[in-house]
Amino acid sequence: MTRSETSEQPPAPPPLAIKELSERCMGSADVAMLVLNMLEKQLRGDMPEIERLVAAQDAALVAKAAHALKGAAGAAAAPALHDLAAKIEMMAKGNQLALLSEIMVRLRAEVERCIGYLPAARESLRGCAGGEPLPKEQRP
Repeated sequence: MTRSETSEQPPAPPPLAIKELSERCMGSADVAMLVLNMLEKQLRGDMPEIERLVAAQDAALVAKAAHALKGAAGAAAAPALHDLAAKIEMMAKGNQLALLSEIMVRLRAEVERCIGYLPAARESLRGCAGGEPLPKEQRP
């Protein structure tokens, strides 16, 4: 095995598990779109707020905001985002805000990755309107 073969990593999975999201929404593309829209709104609002609260060293509010983000990520089938938000919530509850710098960088990157993936996620769901389930050929 050459050096390049060992250093190459498989591509990261998409930040949102569209098939899982569709299953959680009972196959309704409309409901899944609503979940994605709510996630986007929360990502755009919560990330700056969490950063502000971390800078202000408000552990209780960081934990609360991270908990809300964790819930939204769970509902939208965004496992990496969910895990990072859970870790931030746990650390904030333990008043370990000084240790959050690295994880905040990772959270920011995952939020941006999720936001960047939303158009593709919506496109995957777009073929189904009126609450119809995704056709099998469109299911991820």
